[in-house]
Amino acid sequence: MRIVHFLLPWLKQFHQEQMQEKSAEAATKGIDADKLEVPLTICGKKERIYCNNCRTSIVDFHRTCNKCNYDLCLQCCQELRRGLVSGNDAKVDGGGKQDFLSGVSHDKIISKGPSDGQNDMLIDSVVPGENNTSSLRQWSVNKDGTIPCPPNAFGGCGSSLLELKCLFKEKFIAELLEKANSALNNEMEVKIEGSKCPCFTESGDMDDGISRKSSCRENSCDNYIYCPTATDVQNGSLDHFQEHWLKGEPVIVRDTLALTSGLSWEPMVMWRALREKKEKVERLSVLALECLGWCEVDVNIHMFFAGYSSGLVGPDDLPLLLKLKDWPPHSSFEERLPRHGAEFMSALPFREYTDPKWGPLNLAVKLPDNVNKPDLGPKTYIAYGVSKELGIGDSVTKLHCDMSDAVNIQFCVCFLALICNSQQ
Repeated sequence: MRIVHFLLPWLKQFHQEQMQEKSAEAATKGIDADKLEVPLTICGKKERIYCNNCRTSIVDFHRTCNKCNYDLCLQCCQELRRGLVSGNDAKVDGGGKQDFLSGVSHDKIISKGPSDGQNDMLIDSVVPGENNTSSLRQWSVNKDGTIPCPPNAFGGCGSSLLELKCLFKEKFIAELLEKANSALNNEMEVKIEGSKCPCFTESGDMDDGISRKSSCRENSCDNYIYCPTATDVQNGSLDHFQEHWLKGEPVIVRDTLALTSGLSWEPMVMWRALREKKEKVERLSVLALECLGWCEVDVNIHMFFAGYSSGLVGPDDLPLLLKLKDWPPHSSFEERLPRHGAEFMSALPFREYTDPKWGPLNLAVKLPDNVNKPDLGPKTYIAYGVSKELGIGDSVTKLHCDMSDAVNIQFCVCFLALICNSQQ
């Protein structure tokens, strides 16, 4: 019942957004929203639908093109009506590159051919396309309120309308909301406010032992992040964690590896472990992100792991900033790296929430067997980087909306002196 109480505000907002979109669709057809029947999308049980614009997972109501199957989530529909489109026309400041190497243009960084022997690991590069800002400006809501399929440059066909559809039966969310309200009306209200957060001492000061300063905003009570140690978590901090989690605040757990067996996560150790369980048919290369050049590259797997420890210099004497995501895939991670998989599980804090298989408060665990569950990992992210952020092409992840909450555990950091002709 506690979970229902905490999810109810989100469910109300979700239902309201769907009803707003239904009203907008009814207005374009000149009928009352009550008379509009939203058609079901034909979707397989193991198929997951994503928004083609923002790549966010679609839960229920969405718009789709019957001609090319382009899908658009409700959030992007709302932004399009306000004249906004997520991220497609963002401009990037190239000043950071000059901080690293003066006088090198972005055009020179992207190279189809290697500049020296170290760059032989790059098999192929996908050079970014031309600026699509002009095409983006052509994508807008029609005068009658309908939303056209976007231009070809953004994955659509540009010759049809996006129709409102749903994944569940039309009244499923409304009925779910009614059941949740009814259940809570028969239960005692759960109070989540009023108690003093343990982050504060008796005198009202912030306890530096379990908190970390994250910002310096004046007249703000939100300048600190709850930051317990793994030992603190083991000794019972779930209630304290929930106070921060309910507010949508991130939590940092220190020394998570102190309670593990100490298995090495150095890239070459992982590489050797992978070779011990080599698959019968296996590619020798993998697709990685070349962050400085804004492109995807085919990388020899062994060279990628070796480069993490030795450093690689690419065209124009710039470091290769490569990032390998989700490898090996989740379907084979625990198969091919069983000891690392077990080590990962033992390092998880707040297991009631974070255990992907047995966590009693993990909502994904409670999904029925016939539902396509989210991929909860484990996943590995291995990236090169430089200590000073360049402002462009750093080995970072873009701000995005995940389909589930994420737990990131830092297992390994290696430092080395990268020697270039222009800079060490």
